[in-house]
Amino acid sequence: MFSKLVHHSFLCVLLALALTCSTMAGCVADGGPKRTPPKPPKNLQVQLVTVAVHELLDTDANGYPDTLPLIVYFWDNRYPLPMWANGSLHFTLTGENGKVIAEWEVPDEIVAASRRRDQVGAVHVLTLDIRQATTDELPLTKAVLSAVFTPDVGPVATTARPLGVQIGK
Repeated sequence: MFSKLVHHSFLCVLLALALTCSTMAGCVADGGPKRTPPKPPKNLQVQLVTVAVHELLDTDANGYPDTLPLIVYFWDNRYPLPMWANGSLHFTLTGENGKVIAEWEVPDEIVAASRRRDQVGAVHVLTLDIRQATTDELPLTKAVLSAVFTPDVGPVATTARPLGVQIGK
């Protein structure tokens, strides 16, 4: 189950990159004319949250990973590129047994300050520290990370498929 989640999440990120590359200016493989991204519809609303995790870090050098570097994408189904949005994020890390290992609240001012651009487009770059929610000295565990975005205005959006993450040692 875990490997299917990791594989599916990886495929989702690859699909997003492929779709974005095909619509962004200067990213034409055949040397044809450059295309500009389509004009975004009015009143974009976050309908889907996608999370990508870089390699976990052991910032206190105790042999246990403690920091999850994240890239968070917000999507409106009517538009092929990710977007920025104002609001707060709630992350939940759940173990194989369904038990919550850690939870984090990221307030709207931190979400706003996390705005960056990458190859896909608008992203939010964040880090989550396991030690803020629990100890990092955990047994080797296959966990899943999910996110809930609560916008300043509009409906709540979630990750459709939580991301597989291996923690502990």
